[in-house]
Amino acid sequence: MNKIFAFLIASLLFVSCSSDDQSPIDVANEKGITFEITTINKAAEGLKAGTPLYSQEAVQHVSRVDIHAFVKNGADYTYVRTYSIFDWADGSTFRRFTIDPDQEVPAGDYKFLAVGRGSDMYTITTFDNTVKFQDVAASIAAAGDESEIFAGSAQAQVLESGTRVSLEITRKVAGVLGYFKNIPETLNGSTVKYLRLSVAATNSQVNLSTGIGSSNLAAVHNLINIDLTGQGTTGGIFNGIDLSGAGVATLPNSQLGGAFIIPISSASLTLGLYDASNVAIKTWVVKSGSATVFDLVANNFYSLGLKTKASTTNGTDPADPNDDDQAIDLLTDETLTITITPTWSTLHNLTLQ
Repeated sequence: MNKIFAFLIASLLFVSCSSDDQSPIDVANEKGITFEITTINKAAEGLKAGTPLYSQEAVQHVSRVDIHAFVKNGADYTYVRTYSIFDWADGSTFRRFTIDPDQEVPAGDYKFLAVGRGSDMYTITTFDNTVKFQDVAASIAAAGDESEIFAGSAQAQVLESGTRVSLEITRKVAGVLGYFKNIPETLNGSTVKYLRLSVAATNSQVNLSTGIGSSNLAAVHNLINIDLTGQGTTGGIFNGIDLSGAGVATLPNSQLGGAFIIPISSASLTLGLYDASNVAIKTWVVKSGSATVFDLVANNFYSLGLKTKASTTNGTDPADPNDDDQAIDLLTDETLTITITPTWSTLHNLTLQ
């Protein structure tokens, strides 16, 4: 699994809290606790925090990191304290955070859970000394409230002589993107108004240590819902969505949309064209290989069509034609392919039937 964040919790002298951009240093023989936080992914060029998912680039908009400490208590690890890094700037790649002596935890066996967030609508478990490490979760009020959230954990012995702990933080949501072209204005005698990619049910909660979703909302949710009204047509084909104001380049006559989603087991996705009364004119069942029911896993990216970079249609490497934009042609009923990039976790190819 590719690293999204690497956290080094190391020993330093007892000094006051600080947070600054510096290179990591060797602190193996010092006392105290310092968090050194590194992220591989910067914020996407031209894309702001809160922007919908418009490519499979593994970018991030983390602006706050919280590190929660849990001490061994019998068979469990229970909550002790939280360290919050409020001045983490959007797109930062490294911060050093030194703990005040009066905020350090006593020597003992601990688990640390680091959570990276941006501007989001998540509710995190309310912490008190009864909360167990394995029960910490992030929840949303309604489907569609998801955005990126990162978490990772590690177990460590905190010693009076100093301790170093490393954590890897990864996304606890999945990403889904749809990229299509040549949407007809009329089909089967009806006027097309909406293009939608829907999922049969969603989850409202994700466990931050396991990345497993729960609390099924049991309602169809539109991951992509594009109103084609006002796009104009040429030769009976919609001219395509204009995302230039968001810094996104698209192919002619194409439609692009995407969303983060809390992980789901046994998900089923449907792509459809609908009229003004929300009646389906034509639908496709989304497939992963031969399966029409499959899991949407945390830190995996599912793409119908290929969009490797938001700001250009030529991919991440202009000299490589294999990563150029590839929007699925809905006039020819092409198979839809969901792709997860290596900078997420796994590539998934999904098809339509």
